[in-house]
Amino acid sequence: MRVLDALNHIAEYDAPDLAYRWFCGSKMCGSCAIRMNGREVLACWEAAVPDMTIEPLRNLPVIRDLVVDRTPYERRVVAFEPWLERSAPYLGFPEPLLHKDIKNASKALDCISCMACYSACPVIRLGDLTDFAGPAPLVQLGQTALDPRNDPAKVRRALERSGIFNCVSCYKCEEVCPAGIPIVSQVIEPLKAKAAELLPAMATHPRVFRSIVASRGRIDPGALVLHIQGWRALTRIPRLFRMLFRGKINPLRTLVGTRTGAANAAKRVLSRNDAPT
Repeated sequence: MRVLDALNHIAEYDAPDLAYRWFCGSKMCGSCAIRMNGREVLACWEAAVPDMTIEPLRNLPVIRDLVVDRTPYERRVVAFEPWLERSAPYLGFPEPLLHKDIKNASKALDCISCMACYSACPVIRLGDLTDFAGPAPLVQLGQTALDPRNDPAKVRRALERSGIFNCVSCYKCEEVCPAGIPIVSQVIEPLKAKAAELLPAMATHPRVFRSIVASRGRIDPGALVLHIQGWRALTRIPRLFRMLFRGKINPLRTLVGTRTGAANAAKRVLSRNDAPT
């Protein structure tokens, strides 16, 4: 018995007014996503167990029972204009596409818009504290933004609205994706790389992080804060004392610029990653 079978039984015999969504019943439409025992699942695919706590998806307004309002997700997707606008003329069919150029976009095309990843995302739960679009809208964006045929100017406009560098790469989205999409590793991280290329000002934190590791062979939190916030960071005395007390920063090591034995190896690896493929 699936969770969906249990819900259908309850709706037929015990609670005819129970509200929940489903359509295909075969892991294709994504409309039956819920939380079972604290984890996002598809009701049509997850096996029922004797003790189940069934809840609606998180991070979305609840309309009734297990039915959530998908409007926040859909507005984000529409704002991204998720279609191709070619910067070069269409050459006709068949159109040559290399696997290495389209592999990330093709992974994103497996999305069934179930919103499980959106519910599992801890950054979305921060609400208005960030402008992060969330994994589900970014997967929809990845279908076209990672396609080499798309106009870079259009991709740039979409990435400006994405808040993509607020993603903390916790992989919670990948853990619950019923389609098995490597959301972080093959969609969000390539989108971050594209954002860094098209909108360098958005990528200040990762660029500084990378340069520190390449020059010192490790990350220096003190140097990271100074490079990003400048000397105004020194005016935040309470925060500085907390970081000192917890051993997060070492001012002397930061000012001296101490290198570790891994510095040369780190520089070689990062330079190799910069090389054209």
